[in-house]
Amino acid sequence: MPETSIPKLSGLPLLGSALDFARDPVALLQRGYDEFGDIFRFQLGLKPALALIGPDHNRFVLEQTDKLFTMQEGYRFLIPMFGERVFFVAGHEEYLEQKAIMQPAFRGKMMASYVQVMKQETQRWLDTLADEGQFDLVGSMERLTMYIAASALLGESFREQLGDHFADLYRDLAAGIEFLLPTNLPLPRFIRRDRARKKLELLIDGVIQQRRADPERYDDFMQVFLDSTYSDGSPAPAEIIRTLIMGLVFAGHETTAGHGSWALVRMLQHATFTSEIYAEIDEHVPTDETIDQATLRKLAKLDWALHETERTDPVASMLIRTVQEPFDLNGYHIPKGWVVFLSPAVSHRIPEVFSKPDEWDPSRFGPERQEDRSHPYALVGFGGGPHKCLGMNFAYTEMKVIFSLLLKRYELELLDPDPQPDRSAATSRPGRPCLIRYEKR
Repeated sequence: MPETSIPKLSGLPLLGSALDFARDPVALLQRGYDEFGDIFRFQLGLKPALALIGPDHNRFVLEQTDKLFTMQEGYRFLIPMFGERVFFVAGHEEYLEQKAIMQPAFRGKMMASYVQVMKQETQRWLDTLADEGQFDLVGSMERLTMYIAASALLGESFREQLGDHFADLYRDLAAGIEFLLPTNLPLPRFIRRDRARKKLELLIDGVIQQRRADPERYDDFMQVFLDSTYSDGSPAPAEIIRTLIMGLVFAGHETTAGHGSWALVRMLQHATFTSEIYAEIDEHVPTDETIDQATLRKLAKLDWALHETERTDPVASMLIRTVQEPFDLNGYHIPKGWVVFLSPAVSHRIPEVFSKPDEWDPSRFGPERQEDRSHPYALVGFGGGPHKCLGMNFAYTEMKVIFSLLLKRYELELLDPDPQPDRSAATSRPGRPCLIRYEKR
């Protein structure tokens, strides 16, 4: 059956659905699913695009990545931010080498040390708050997660030296993300992006040089990277180390800031369940705020709340692939070169997979229901298959530390009862200002 028989969303001449996609890609994909079901196509200007929705399609695309599909073309917008050799944009073999470098930094002893960094940075932030007042949720989460990423990945001295300047540079870098327009246009946000990248490269290159001059002094994430080698035994080039650090700091704070912001919004919108989280924290987090991985494992209901927020408000609302080998699916022929979109935001709300999917209900992740276990690709907020996010455990650990300490100290109230998504940034987050009133417990 030819590809032209695939149901197609209507669009404008020449532009197709590009304007709707630019305004709200999730709404566009949801409209296509409501109208046509789990497979449909649309045009993004001259680019033919295919949407595949649901767990079975998630499995197919994610497991066939690097076979039928490639990630390189779909994420080329990252190149102006991090360079030609960033992660999967560099190609499959280079990605495997980089993945092997990164994996030790997210295991065992390293994760235990990150908990203490996360605790220290969260306490620093909480110590700036009075007995009562208000804070901007999104702004606070952006800065806190940036400080945690900088301290964990680059070291305490680097974080102390740069402070807010580092966060400001990353904000300019993120503002240059663009899916549709050419990324070399002389737009102000692209100019700021390029300047920020150059400054960040100089800063991180300086850290690399200092550490390589005195390697015995350090035992942390950054040193794991600097001591790493490729599969042939050769040391990882400084360019790759710098690219990985820049990309991981960006991914670490960008996704966690969005996920964490939505999680607190949802918790405060659901007081009954959140009262159970407060009780859990009071039971397991001591007054002196001593926290380790064993403590965090006891916070089951907080964990369910974070997973439910991944389901209802995935910060990665789309996963992008490009067809590199033509294939047949559901009786349709899909040619080489088409852009393929998976949508966690739409897939996570299919009622056959998650009961009453529009309700925020963390108990669906509890032992009596475990709805996410109905299919190994039912929950894909952090991707899946060979490219599942290596930092997922880091992100969940970080959010548990932040919220266990925040809720231990304060009673909170959401002043905007229904924040709407802001999709203008790299990831979904509540629209600003999203104010939280706090009062010492």
